[in-house]
Amino acid sequence: MSNTTTGRPSARFEYPDAAGYPDGTGFLDEGTAARVETHDAVVDLDRPSADAESEVRVHRDDAARVYAATVDGRSVAEIRYDAVDGRVVIVSTTVEPEFRGRGIADELIAYALDDIRDLGAHVTVYCPTVSRFIAENRQFSDLIDPVYPGR
Repeated sequence: MSNTTTGRPSARFEYPDAAGYPDGTGFLDEGTAARVETHDAVVDLDRPSADAESEVRVHRDDAARVYAATVDGRSVAEIRYDAVDGRVVIVSTTVEPEFRGRGIADELIAYALDDIRDLGAHVTVYCPTVSRFIAENRQFSDLIDPVYPGR
């Protein structure tokens, strides 16, 4: 989703940089929002830069209860969740070792939290990685279920 005037992603995709300020491109690393397919909740999270070798895709798989990031069709990161009483319980986040340190987990978590917000749900967080992310990105703190916050 991009602004037709500037061609930049809409405010929904605007995440702060390390200093806490929006960077004007919508993402901290390699791209802009590309497209949305609502049928399978598949979203291209970003387009790789000219020097990138692969494209990262992020999607929600309701049947498997995961948010997943794939590179060249291979699942490289997942957030496992359960749906309990109208809230999303985030259980764990995993990233394949050779894909760590590339910001994939942060992009996957941000996508998942934006999606949960769009669904109108709250979260209970048991995953320490997601807890850390929310603590560092306070714009997501309103998603924490006040009765069942998790850890």
